Parts: sequence; structure tokens; C-alpha cells
Amino acid sequence: MDKPIFVEQDFSVAEIKLYREENDNSFEAEPEDEEKEFINAIWVSQFDMHPIFRDGNKQRNLDDYTEKVETLINNLSRDGFDTVFLQLRPNGDSMYESEVYPNSKYIAGSYDGDIEYDAVAIFLNVAKRNNLSVHAWINPFRLCSETELVHHGTGILFDWYNEGLGKRIELGEDNLLYLDPSYSEATDLIVRGVKEILDRYDFDGIHIDDYFYPTEFEFDDEREFLLSGFDDIGDFRRASIDRTVTAIYKLVHTYEDKVFGVAPAGNIYSLKNGWYVDIYKWLEDDGFVDYVMPQLYYGFLNSTCPFVDVLQDWKIAVKNGNIKIYIGLSAAKCELGSKGVEDAYAGAFGKFEWRDNKDILKRSLEAIIDAEANGVCIFSYSSFYDPLSGNGNEYTALERNAFCETIKNRAE
Repeated sequence: MDKPIFVEQDFSVAEIKLYREENDNSFEAEPEDEEKEFINAIWVSQFDMHPIFRDGNKQRNLDDYTEKVETLINNLSRDGFDTVFLQLRPNGDSMYESEVYPNSKYIAGSYDGDIEYDAVAIFLNVAKRNNLSVHAWINPFRLCSETELVHHGTGILFDWYNEGLGKRIELGEDNLLYLDPSYSEATDLIVRGVKEILDRYDFDGIHIDDYFYPTEFEFDDEREFLLSGFDDIGDFRRASIDRTVTAIYKLVHTYEDKVFGVAPAGNIYSLKNGWYVDIYKWLEDDGFVDYVMPQLYYGFLNSTCPFVDVLQDWKIAVKNGNIKIYIGLSAAKCELGSKGVEDAYAGAFGKFEWRDNKDILKRSLEAIIDAEANGVCIFSYSSFYDPLSGNGNEYTALERNAFCETIKNRAE
């Protein structure tokens, strides 16, 4: 999610039709007279913050950093946003001085670099002063590269790495390391990091995205599976993800007025056997999430996942009336489309939809409102605004203006 590259599993129209026929599409509508809270949110990723955190080969001086954060927050407030999901842990690292994870290269320059002042606290203070809600966003299982961890050369992740790959830590084909979700120690480490965040900062919640089991390669977890007592490796992996998600949920709910939510990949039909996310259980039972934010990075003409159809399937999946549904939209696809990049997974009719239309986000927002979802979230800040100057991104100007006008008009 946190880079403008979109890998989407290819599910045929026939498979999706079969899925819809086999699943119960009945649901109870919420009372119409009940006023619904609707959030207008945006993801602020490590890539958005990196040029704000850093000035060449050093951390940006305090006054300059604060000024740029104020510009960022002012942009969001002016354009109708009320919620920020701020990336604190993209690769088993930390944007603040942590006792659990190494300093992130995005703020410290390297995993053994120094952090000179608390940039996270400043961001929070500026946002809260402008009445924006801020949630801490982490990637629970994805880590840094093997080279970066070896260079850092210390800490619990390095110790686990030295015990040998294929145990608590796996090496992916993308040359990144990953925590193996089947180990309870991985869950414990993730939860310890979440506790540190909530003890240290007044975030409104904890947010995780779609890095569960990687879809690009298979984990070498045959030994762990055989020792687990499970008969099916899919059930084994889903139980491993369940354990971590429920542990985060329980911890977050020991703090007053904090929430926990997940932003899974948008293709709901592929989650159970692709990412090993038991999404229907999470959205029906208590104890998993307070909200779900699927990344519906699809146009209306997408041949396998047309936006309106997938939106409706997600809305139907939320059986638990205590769980909210927010919809993630991609401004990054607008930017790529304006640059002439085709949407490779959208099919013949949809591949140039983002190039040829400048109101997809606006129409998506209107569909989200019509579906009575609880909010919207844009990926990501730099696709709408230049992080350094604060000026609008020229490639998405028309989409941004139409979208922001809609959210502001709705609020009036």
C-alpha cells in the first residue's frame, strides 16, 4: 500500500460470480434516523514524510521541520480532511527513539542513525491543535532488507536473524525480511511495539495494513505447520494471523477511547487463501477490529473488480454492527494515469480509465456515501500535495479539487 505499485491477483469474472452466489448477501440495514459519523482521512506514508524528516544527509532542523508539518496539516484542514493515518513502522523500524525497534532510515538516514528530536510528537501536536484525529500506522510483519539488518548489527531482530533464516525471520524474493506470523514471539514483539506507541503518544488508535503473509512468494514454514497440530496449512496460517490481530485488539482496548483497524487488500475474494486473512470472521465476530478499511484501488470499468460491485460486497461482509467500514482510494493511480501509465490489471476496457477520466475519486466518494459506509481514506499525501513546498500535485489537481469540493460540500 505504501508505494505506487499495485499487485492484484487475477480473479476471473466467473469466479467472482460464483463467490457471490455461494455467499449469503443478506444484511441488516442500520437505522436511517441514526446520524452516522463519516471520516475524511488520508494516509501519510514514510515516503511522504521522508523529505520532510530529512534535509540531504541530516535530519531537518527543528524549525524547518515544524514549518513543513504545519503546511501539511494546513493543507489537509483546508481541503476537508479530518483524520490522518501516520506511518510509524514500515519495515520493523521506528520514526521515534524506540526500545523495541531500530531507528528508521526514513528519519535517521540509516537503521543505526540518530534521531535528534521527537518529530512524531511535533506532528501530533500540530495536528491536534488543528482538530485532526491521528492514528499510528504500522506494518506488523514486513522488515528491512537483509543487508540493512546485518549493517545495524544489534537488537532482537538481529538476534533472531542470527539464529538462522526460516525460523522467526524469513527472507522474501523481494530481498526484504519478514517476521514469520506462526511464531508467538513475533506476535509478542509486535504487541510490545504497539504498547510502546500508546504509552508514549496520544494517538487515537492503531492501524495496520495489508502486509500479512506475502503473496509474491511462499514462506518456508512446513516444519512449523507439521508441529502445529493443524491438518490444513491455510487454517494454520489464518490462525497465526488471527492471534496477532486479536492480541493487538485486546491491547488497544486496555487504553481509553482508542480503536484498532485494518486496511486489507481490496480484492475481498482473495484474502482468505492469498494473504491468509479470515476477513469474514473478523467482520462478524467481536474481538478482531473496530473498523475495516479495504484498499479499493479500482476504477468503475475494472473487468474483475469493478468499484461499485466490490464496494457492495465489502459492505455486505460487515455483519457486526459494531464494526465501521472506511474505504481506501488511490490518488496514486490518478497520478500514474495522468502520466499515461495503464492500469495493467484492469482489463481491456479499464486499463486507461485513470488516464481518460479526472473525476474517479469524486464518483467513488459519491458511491461510498450512497452505500452508507462510514468514511473514506486517500492514498497518499504526496499524490495530492508536494511534501516540501506544500503545493498541489499537478498530475492530480483536477481529481483532488473535485474530491475535496465534494467532502467540503457534504460537511456544510
